Amino acid sequence: MQLEFEIFNQFLRKYVTFTDAELSNFNDKCTKVEFLKNALVMKAGQVQKNLYFVTKGIVRYYIELDNGETKIHNFRSENMTVTGYAFYNYEDKYKALVSVECLEDCVLIQVPIEAINYVINHVKLGDRLGRYLAEAHIVQMLQNVLQKDTKSIIERMDILDKNFPNIHQRVPQYMIASYLGITPVYLSNLKKKMKLNKK
Repeated sequence: MQLEFEIFNQFLRKYVTFTDAELSNFNDKCTKVEFLKNALVMKAGQVQKNLYFVTKGIVRYYIELDNGETKIHNFRSENMTVTGYAFYNYEDKYKALVSVECLEDCVLIQVPIEAINYVINHVKLGDRLGRYLAEAHIVQMLQNVLQKDTKSIIERMDILDKNFPNIHQRVPQYMIASYLGITPVYLSNLKKKMKLNKK
């Protein structure tokens, strides 16, 4: 078995108890896909028939505003799912709500909707996986929104660092600043201040 599917299966088994045959059938419906840095995995407004699981790399969720500005809403990295929030947008034909771009060369497991339906319909308690994939991602999105109003910038940076170790080495600083809703200069000064406080 490929290493990427071993990682994927460890993730799956946290939520659903599969027999070997069930897991093999599910894996057969999924595909390992590779994207180069800067490649677009999803485009906002386009109908999506797959979600993804990251085994290597990091991506950004973003939208482009009418004034040309790009706003970053989230990052996803190893052992996380990538949906573009499309699977919660069933009233609009599962169109992605954000664009998803690779910030590094990425290796993903592509999971068709049919594969999720297979688990829900054929695996004991398989609906847990469907619920997790839907609910956990939405909860994370809500947390991000609420944190902007309830947490300081430093607290939000700490949460970002905890969720994405080494993100400052993997992602351009202007993108992190966009996610935090501050300017790159402010972020640079804040990081210098935080380093001084740790001494």
